[in-house]
Amino acid sequence: MSDLIELQKKYVLDILDKIETAHNIKFLVIDSVVEHIFGYLFKDPHELLSHVTSVDKIDSRNRKGQQGMDVIYMVQQSKFNMNCMNADFAAGGSKYKSAFIRFLPSPDSHLVQYFNDLRYLPQYLNDVSEVKIGFVPREAQFFQTINIDKPLQIFYNQHCNDLIEKNLKRTVESLLNICIITGEYPIIRYSKANESQLKTTPAAKLAEKLAFLFQHYLDTYTREHVDFPPESNRPRAVMIITDRTLDPFSLFLHDFSYQAMAYDVAPGIDFRTDMYHYKAENELGEMEDKESKLTDLFDPDWVELRHQHIVDSNDYLGGKIKEMIAKNPLLVDRSKVKNTSDLLSVVAHLKDFDEERRRMILHKTLIEECLTINQSRTLAELADTEQTLASFGIDANGQKTKHITDMFLEMLLSRKANETDKVRYIIIYALYRGGIVETDFIKLLSYAGITQEHERFNDFLTTFKNFNQLAYTLVKNKPHDKPFNREWFHDSVVKDPTVYNTSRFIPASGNIISKIIANPLLLSEDAFPYVKDKPIELLDEDDRKMFDISARAQSSTSLRNQRHKASWTTTTNITRVEEKRQRFFYYSIGGITHSEIKAAYDQSRLKNKDVFIGSDSVLTPLATMTSIEYITKPRDFLQLNDDTKEDDTVPDYLMADLKPVAKPVSHIQYHSKNEPMGPTNTQPVVHQKATEPEQKEKKKSKLSRFLKRDKK
Repeated sequence: MSDLIELQKKYVLDILDKIETAHNIKFLVIDSVVEHIFGYLFKDPHELLSHVTSVDKIDSRNRKGQQGMDVIYMVQQSKFNMNCMNADFAAGGSKYKSAFIRFLPSPDSHLVQYFNDLRYLPQYLNDVSEVKIGFVPREAQFFQTINIDKPLQIFYNQHCNDLIEKNLKRTVESLLNICIITGEYPIIRYSKANESQLKTTPAAKLAEKLAFLFQHYLDTYTREHVDFPPESNRPRAVMIITDRTLDPFSLFLHDFSYQAMAYDVAPGIDFRTDMYHYKAENELGEMEDKESKLTDLFDPDWVELRHQHIVDSNDYLGGKIKEMIAKNPLLVDRSKVKNTSDLLSVVAHLKDFDEERRRMILHKTLIEECLTINQSRTLAELADTEQTLASFGIDANGQKTKHITDMFLEMLLSRKANETDKVRYIIIYALYRGGIVETDFIKLLSYAGITQEHERFNDFLTTFKNFNQLAYTLVKNKPHDKPFNREWFHDSVVKDPTVYNTSRFIPASGNIISKIIANPLLLSEDAFPYVKDKPIELLDEDDRKMFDISARAQSSTSLRNQRHKASWTTTTNITRVEEKRQRFFYYSIGGITHSEIKAAYDQSRLKNKDVFIGSDSVLTPLATMTSIEYITKPRDFLQLNDDTKEDDTVPDYLMADLKPVAKPVSHIQYHSKNEPMGPTNTQPVVHQKATEPEQKEKKKSKLSRFLKRDKK
């Protein structure tokens, strides 16, 4: 099974290894964006320091430089970073001998000229190029596009229409990145909106626009790199591009898998950083504040537990703790274990096993928090009706449920369900009905205890109305208006005793991936057209003849060359090599939920394929409700990063005249998390003079060639 974390790490390290510096001494300077990416790639600092001499933040006070040595900058393209690099070589003494620059892709073409006009840096420029790092691998099979802030606003708020193209280019770089690290030139299909959706909102065309833009960028990259895609006997990959309008049910259903539930209900989790803040007992019996990162690199137990149902994860962890205690009877007082709640206290006082003990305390704390919230809000008790609504009235036995509206009203009367839970139930019911009139929404809110005098009443009503920005007219004008017209792609499990009633829902992502793996014909071509390269066995007779004529006329310089035959072609006179697992990519514009991410893992396991899922953000139900509420707000209210003027002022401490600095040190500490990065133990070296004029011109010429890249 391919692992995005390992693949992206290899790509980054290969970039660094290919840079040739004097004595192979490499001083790496990064910014906060690259630091964030590295946080998901390198658990052990020595893993990176075996490839570079030191790692510094570009704006670190501790960064002293090495005047006789080369520096490698791996940063995003911003005026601030460019000014900091320029300051490193300003008059009065340069920090380094010369610079290798590896820029992350940027949609801002004006930065090219800004960079070209820098006063000092071009004189010391050794080499500059763009590296296709466009995503952070949040998990082994989930990737997130970098630098897209509040994607639901950017792509669906009509006040942000002029930001769509810029952020689609960021998305393209993310998709290109994953193709490069996997060596895939995929068949691309996309979710096509119907006329009704297009009339409701122009954003319904986003997936189609991205699909064609990505195909153009992928073809351009392939023409410019003769070694891409590499030879492989792996069946050709497939990429499905969708957007957030495809599956609204996934946004609001209560999901009872461990990861989805924890990110939904546990207040201590920051879903943007994957950091969990909690209190736990230490060895002295005192409660203290702790934090842990819920990521693949730092927590193998999290990887094992996260997609299990919350009940199963609790049982699994409890069994693991008991096994650990049983294997180490001399290290604990087992007489204290009278119930499952005592396990936490016993583990806290368990001597040795510090890292394993820490993870067990973490997950036992988080799971119990989820179970306590579930019980207090009766989430599981109400989930069966919730699942039936999402199945359009079909229950776990596959039977049409009578009196579904009465069952729904009982949910709203629950004294334990909180207000946001009830609003989520109302949204699910309105989706089930295909929209209801505003007066009915008002009645349902009142039924749930949210009257017009309630401080959030207008906010909730605005949320219902704003669904038209996501191509759903949830609030109908008249009672007899037809329900909104759309095809649904999610599914539900029925008559399966191995599946919890609270987990019958199959997100559209899982259903679509399942169909495309089983047989491409199962996925309607009307709903999911091909951008190009439709498999030949799926063509009708006339289309096949045209394909044969086109193939014979194709020149030897064609983009699709013989070493990259489609997986459906057959040969009889060549010995077949054992094929590798086919890869499938699924990307959602506007965000992805944890239930949809889990569905990708499920299909990968069930179908024995490599399935990767990506988006520009992770969505939780409460954050989504807020985003939809704000989706008609003006730009100045949203405070988007793209609208925030960049502070490009170089810190004073970087502008100070340089003092003599150190000889190279081969072992420099790499500070992880939020600690500053920087070298230590520096010693003086002699300042390096500037290069000769003709050398300056040569380096400027190299820069100019790089800067003439495609600005489209």
